[in-house]
Amino acid sequence: MRLFVTAVVLSCAPCVIAQTNTAPAPVQPPTSVSPAPMPGQRFRRAAPSTAAPGNAKTANVPPNTPVVTLKGVCKQPQAKTACETVITREDLDRYLTSSSPDYSGLARGRQAVQYARTLAFSALAEQQGLDKDPALAKEIDAQVKLARMRILGAAYLEKLQKQTTIVAEADIQKYYTDHKDLYEQAQVRRLSVPVTVPTETGRPLDRAAITSEMSDLRTRAAAGEDFNQLQQDAFKHLHIQAPPPPVNLLTLRRGSVQGDEAKAFDLKPGEVSAVLDLPAAYVLIKLESKEPVPIETVHQEIEATLRRERIQRQVSELTKHFSAEFNLQYLDLPSQPDVFGLTAVSTAPVPSQSRIRRAPGTGQ
Repeated sequence: MRLFVTAVVLSCAPCVIAQTNTAPAPVQPPTSVSPAPMPGQRFRRAAPSTAAPGNAKTANVPPNTPVVTLKGVCKQPQAKTACETVITREDLDRYLTSSSPDYSGLARGRQAVQYARTLAFSALAEQQGLDKDPALAKEIDAQVKLARMRILGAAYLEKLQKQTTIVAEADIQKYYTDHKDLYEQAQVRRLSVPVTVPTETGRPLDRAAITSEMSDLRTRAAAGEDFNQLQQDAFKHLHIQAPPPPVNLLTLRRGSVQGDEAKAFDLKPGEVSAVLDLPAAYVLIKLESKEPVPIETVHQEIEATLRRERIQRQVSELTKHFSAEFNLQYLDLPSQPDVFGLTAVSTAPVPSQSRIRRAPGTGQ
């Protein structure tokens, strides 16, 4: 029972349906009466009314266009008048984006059938007074509160984003100047010997043998020998069955590499690194050239970084009196998380304000 109510509430909460009371008509039972599947647990605000989810053909349909008309379906049918419920394209879009965020355009018809079935079951439930059942009423109230909380939380983060839309060019230039080490790129060649690889003998590679071979290769590399030839010799001398990968020129950003491989940026052009003992391979890196990334290339990246930092400062100020204590054992967390940290704020879903939809005909 609880699952059924949750399915109905989450499916119908985002949708406001235009209803017109006219002659009673019995509701025909569907061929299948299996309960509606649970919608996605993450609440999403509906898509903008100017662009329906799906393809270009559906995008040209006006938002108030009826796409499903359910005869005899309404909350309280009158004795002498029939009733019907009309689902518009706008209603269907809202249902799709709230209950099935990852649906494909081909599923539009199937989702419309599901929506109509859920509305019919919901109407039957209200006609039979199930919404007055204390347990169900409590569940409905809880689900509505959750939906309200999610919408308000997303709207607040969106408001913060709008307040930090404009980033001055001077701020971008200063950040670039102050963090030039982050915006440096290098052209390198990378020779590697994997630790786990099939061999002609069928036995695992001996680490001592790899270390000895890589030491010899480094000496040859420092003398200027071709890295592709060195890569082939490494596989040949160590009796590796797999074909050696080509050693092409790679362009790396300093921030894109970690650990010992980041030491390549400390080399001078033409220098070869020491043998790097990495978890999965032994590696040699030769630095061919190094230069700063043009500010034009990273302009948007810096602008986004500054915007996130501004949002974080505002969140930190507004939540400085908040605290949270998590049950680490139950939640399987290694330590108390930073609820309002930069990562949490920057990765939170913040839909466009145009996705806050108004109920058709209500003015609310």
